[in-house]
Amino acid sequence: MLFSKNSIYPLGLDISDLSLKLVQLNKAGSKIKIQALGKVSVPEGLIVEGEIKNEEEVANIIKKLISKPKYGKVSSDMVVACLPETKTFIKLIEVEKTPNNLADIIETEIEKHVPLLPEDIYYDWQVIGERENVQLVLIGAAPKKIVNQYTNLLDKAKLSVEALEIEPISLCRSLLPEESPGFKGEFNKNYAVIDIGATRTSMVVYANNTILFTVSVPVSGEEITADIASSLEIEKDQAEKAKIICGLDEAKAGGIINKVLAGMISDLNEKVNEILEFYGSHFPQYGPISEIRLCGGGANIKDIDKIISKFSSIKVVRGDALVNLGEAKDKFLGLLSETYSLDVGLPDGKKKKEGGNLSITQDSSLTFATAIGLALRGIFIDKI
Repeated sequence: MLFSKNSIYPLGLDISDLSLKLVQLNKAGSKIKIQALGKVSVPEGLIVEGEIKNEEEVANIIKKLISKPKYGKVSSDMVVACLPETKTFIKLIEVEKTPNNLADIIETEIEKHVPLLPEDIYYDWQVIGERENVQLVLIGAAPKKIVNQYTNLLDKAKLSVEALEIEPISLCRSLLPEESPGFKGEFNKNYAVIDIGATRTSMVVYANNTILFTVSVPVSGEEITADIASSLEIEKDQAEKAKIICGLDEAKAGGIINKVLAGMISDLNEKVNEILEFYGSHFPQYGPISEIRLCGGGANIKDIDKIISKFSSIKVVRGDALVNLGEAKDKFLGLLSETYSLDVGLPDGKKKKEGGNLSITQDSSLTFATAIGLALRGIFIDKI
């Protein structure tokens, strides 16, 4: 089968408070290829904690991103977009087998598990297995207010909505090979996926080939950047670069950035251990977590995986957002790499300043994990 010039598959659009990421995929035989890819910043205040505050401005940004992606050409007006993780709910529940209508039972169960009135939410569910006298049902819900905001936004951007998806689903589809219909291995690994974002961090617990639950973690990349900016008395944009360039290196910036990041990692590890203890006590039938996978912009902090692994007996790795694609990462090294350079001097611990010529180039593919997962939805449903 020859590679089709224009993909028939919907584009994946990751909408977050401070950026938009776009990915459209295509197929060459059984291999999934990137057709178009792009990223653009969103000015502060247009999207706040997942709520669209200015539909016109955000719609214009989306249209510009689609018309001029960083790579390739968008060939569809169909879109799969994600709803904000902090505004949505996803959980695996057990429902007793009875002669009663399952849909009616799910409606009652939703009231137990979702802290919103049924009339204020849209929800969906899927039976993913059964055990003895119970069925295992994955439920997802989102406030109607948020869903309506996103559909209105995408309509203003001249896009047709194929689906609105809860973000943890698309993250797992991107990062875990078990999610691919073509997976040939054993389904014997359980994962904790930690998404360290600019405005929030979330953890997805995935076992026995399904999401069990998600938890928001009070760790924010923006707050860390603000702490660094205040401690070093530099602007936030320079503090963001310093965070990525210096990372956890105690020898750089007088150890100030290391101290801030170490505090963040300590808080993160404490919360992660609480979640893992909860998992162990409430879901012992699934067995232990095999691996922790990191994604999001925070996963780019130098050596963060190694530091987190020191606090855990579980293997910690940075995820691979291209694991379910047929693309070699080196093909996109330029597109999926970002270079950060400091324009200001930093203290070196000896009451003097290091020159403002520090720089680092890093793989940024993990920032596209959600967008890739969204774009994979149409292809995986189509089946490889």
